[in-house]
Amino acid sequence: MQNRIASSAGQISKLAYTGLAMHLVGFALGYAGEGLVLQGIAGINTGIASLAPVGDLLYALGLVMVVLAAGRALVPLKYILIAGVVIGVGFFYKSAPHEIHMASGIGFGLAHPQHIGIGAIMITISTIAIVVLTLRQRSIMNKTL
Repeated sequence: MQNRIASSAGQISKLAYTGLAMHLVGFALGYAGEGLVLQGIAGINTGIASLAPVGDLLYALGLVMVVLAAGRALVPLKYILIAGVVIGVGFFYKSAPHEIHMASGIGFGLAHPQHIGIGAIMITISTIAIVVLTLRQRSIMNKTL
């Protein structure tokens, strides 16, 4: 039974690290693709613009893998819920049209590219926090063996 729990803890750790790596690669690709196009540095017809959808796919898939690892590590739901709220606000900034940001009253007078950046950073920080909680919970699981 102990070997099974240790193996499960190792799989959780691997899943969390893999999800975090995918998320960070997606963050970099999406941030570069969207940021350079929105700032006017690169044109929409350049190759960098085609990286944004790939980055978003990796970004979201990595987030799902990290939350799955947290669930398997039995991270308390209240922490996942808090991270989920921050991720939801991040998705609001990253995905909603600029007019909605401004009309909501929490646009802070920023331009749309800054809203996208703030949203992406909020999501990534929450994802990293979930990974840290997952690894902490995993180490607690290993100590109870």
